[in-house]
This record gives sequence, C-alpha cells and structure tokens, in this order.
Amino acid sequence: MSFKDTYPEFAAIEGHIKRAHAERSVYIASSVANAILGAVRVLKRLVQATGTGIAVERERHAIESDSFLKRSVPRY
Repeated sequence: MSFKDTYPEFAAIEGHIKRAHAERSVYIASSVANAILGAVRVLKRLVQATGTGIAVERERHAIESDSFLKRSVPRY
C-alpha cells in the first residue's frame, strides 16, 4: 500500500510529511478524526431514536386521553 492509497486527502503534501517524518502524526490524526466522526454518528442515532420514541409516546397519550379514539383503535 502506498501513502496515496492509505491517506488520499494528504496526497498533495506527501513530500512534506515524509521529509518531516510525520507519518505517525498523520495516522494518529486520522484515527482521532475517525473516532470523533463515529461518536457523532452514534449520538445522531440516539437522538433520532429518542425523538421517534417521544413522538410515539405522545401519540399514544393522545389516543388514551380521547375517548372517541380510544374506542376506534383496536387492542391486540
């Protein structure tokens, strides 16, 4: 594997990175960035799941509080 295949976003400055012996720093920076992006994805999923759950709970509460809807919704 070449540097350009592994880190295509740093291909333009590959020469500078090799001259500075900063390959390890590039690896660490990429790992940290990927970890942060993964954490953001997880948080988005949690917020989305919580929002869906809240909407369902509100709808259930509205059905239970309205006597007409309570009779029209079958229980399984």
